[in-house]
Amino acid sequence: MSRVYSIKCPKCSAPLGHLGGGRVQSVTCAYCKSVIDLNNDYKILSNFRNIIAPDVPFKIGMQGKIDEIEWTIIGWIVYRSEDDVEDKWSEFLLFSPLYGYAWLVYESGEIGFSRRVRDFDLRKWESNKKGQTAFYNQGHYLLEEESYNSRIDFVQGELNWVAKKNDKIRCWDYKGVKGQSLSIEQSKKELEVYHTQKLNSQTVYESFGVKEEHQVIKKQSFGEKIDDEVAEGKPLSFYGIIVIFILLLGAIIYDSNIILSETVNSSTKKLFRVTNNTFLNQITIKTSSSATLNAYKITVYKNNTKIFSIDKRSVYFSQKTLGKTWNHNAIGANVYLKLDTGQYLLEVTKLDKSITGKLNIQVFQKVLRTSYITPLLILVILFFIYFNFRNFIHKKESQ
Repeated sequence: MSRVYSIKCPKCSAPLGHLGGGRVQSVTCAYCKSVIDLNNDYKILSNFRNIIAPDVPFKIGMQGKIDEIEWTIIGWIVYRSEDDVEDKWSEFLLFSPLYGYAWLVYESGEIGFSRRVRDFDLRKWESNKKGQTAFYNQGHYLLEEESYNSRIDFVQGELNWVAKKNDKIRCWDYKGVKGQSLSIEQSKKELEVYHTQKLNSQTVYESFGVKEEHQVIKKQSFGEKIDDEVAEGKPLSFYGIIVIFILLLGAIIYDSNIILSETVNSSTKKLFRVTNNTFLNQITIKTSSSATLNAYKITVYKNNTKIFSIDKRSVYFSQKTLGKTWNHNAIGANVYLKLDTGQYLLEVTKLDKSITGKLNIQVFQKVLRTSYITPLLILVILFFIYFNFRNFIHKKESQ
């Protein structure tokens, strides 16, 4: 006959939950806040009794789905920055019997899903002196800031490793596109890499059963891409307004959107992604003086291969160096390229560091040049005239 054993806290004898499978190494008592080592005769390692836990929407034991996989929250760690004790974030350990362990990262209403990756080339990263860029799964990531130290501020529930109060972790955070990021974390024992994907907060709250009064939604930035495509079947008056608007303003860009917008005064690197290659891409460069414009070089890379570059001397595109560039008295330039869909790196290099002026760069996709839009504009105007003339004749005949 088999026996059922209950696990109790060696300090306060409170029952200890066990939700996370056989790889759980430590558990923190929910009553006395003692951290217990399950692999060392339930030895008490530290205590979080005097630490006030932050108010968060998720609780241990909650269950929900991410990408159609059901997860259970079994543990919770609160980290704080070593430089700013008020800078805190939470990481909730998730467990699935079929898919193992993952993390739900929560900070001020933003939620990410994070898993450890083992196919990142750490040797190459270290040989590159832990530099500004990192590559993973054909994606390009940029270092958000210099490496920083974080410390464990609070622990609750079960973990698949032993976490003690004030354990220090050194972090390198790399940002990609579409809400993706890489975190390289160095503890006393090892160096680990985690890939994080930003999630829709509302969807996660609903899946995990978080009550509405506990939900925190961070407002989205205005920079989200919006496709302003013209709907079919609109009334004639709509087309008339469009025609008049184009004629008055002399617009040359139709149905375009900004995929990168930056103002810089030094060398920098930025990622952008082309999601639609139906038309052209436009790079707009603006400055306050010709000296500022001539002090910079703009280069575009894809998969670490140079696609395009321009400075005051020459233009490089399609593996050819072209002679024509902007006028040396110009204070801005428009560059039109045909780029395939995918992720790109834009590098701004300051050639003359004595120049203090700022450079504004914008990258557009789905752009039509004047030579392309003029025939379309003529057709719309002719259609507008024809349709109104036909309506005028019908009204005359009906009188």
